Amino acid sequence: MPRIVDHDQRRRELAETVWALVREHGVAGVSLRQITERSGWSSGAIRHYLPHREAILMFAAQHIAQRIEARMLGLRRTADVLGDFLNLLREVLPLDSERRAESQVWLAFVGLSISDPGLADTQGVAYRALSEVFREVFEGFAELGCLNHPAPENAAREIQALIDGLNVHLLLNQITPEAAWATVETRVRQLIQPPTDQETT
Repeated sequence: MPRIVDHDQRRRELAETVWALVREHGVAGVSLRQITERSGWSSGAIRHYLPHREAILMFAAQHIAQRIEARMLGLRRTADVLGDFLNLLREVLPLDSERRAESQVWLAFVGLSISDPGLADTQGVAYRALSEVFREVFEGFAELGCLNHPAPENAAREIQALIDGLNVHLLLNQITPEAAWATVETRVRQLIQPPTDQETT
């Protein structure tokens, strides 16, 4: 019988190879030769999935965004909406080795996207998707009477900007994961206060 090839798995393997090379050499240092040497694939096999370097980089950027999104969507929802939101924020901060690696690759692609319209669009779609998630969450808090801010959209933008800034600080080792998380949690709890707390104060 012919061997069944899991094409999705092979693409994931290829993306992870590109991520490793980006972390070691930067996006500019990724070449087809390096990918073939690291992955063990032939150049023909790689071109079967992704015909040129630009397609490889585009795919790797898209795949890392999809991986983070899938992890966020897979979070279990509970009656504790504030706790659920804090769990979501943990998925987009480099607080452990896996998320740190993702952030390193993500920011490398962000830098390249400034001069690459195709990657800029890819990064923009992912960024807008996260912005939409934050906006919907804060609008939900406002409807519940939990939001200590007059404008849900501005509150969401503030938290996203805080996350972006802390990502950079963490990758530059200017702040510890514990301090970064304390900063996020403190600000979120200032913005989101359950009605029961407000009634008893």
